[in-house]
Amino acid sequence: MTGAEAKELVRHIMEDGFNKQDLSVVEASFTQDYVRHGYGGPSAHSLAEHIESLKAYHSALSNARFEIQQMVSDGDSVAVRYILRGTHTGTFMGVTASGNEVERHAVAIFSIEDGKVVEGHIVSDSGGLLEQLTNEPT
Repeated sequence: MTGAEAKELVRHIMEDGFNKQDLSVVEASFTQDYVRHGYGGPSAHSLAEHIESLKAYHSALSNARFEIQQMVSDGDSVAVRYILRGTHTGTFMGVTASGNEVERHAVAIFSIEDGKVVEGHIVSDSGGLLEQLTNEPT
């Protein structure tokens, strides 16, 4: 897989899968034994766990979407810097809906084998997100 193809796969997952809530894109783009290592956020030990966490974002953050800021690739891996944005309309991270507009900055590095994502390392500012969830709306 070329670097351009790998970046297109990750773009497809984030924009067509997550942003459009088309989980068939996610299911087709990850291996069943996908592992997500979360640094500052939750980990997942299977594709099924990963999908459940994506559903939780959409359940608690209306209009939840990833905004890609930058991507680089060497073909076998893709690093992407992005922002999660949404409106806090359901319980998330143990916090009941606040109505706040929130954003969480993150960097992810995805490993790709045979055209599918096998592993992810995600570093995210979940502390900053929690602060936004609990602040009084402005």
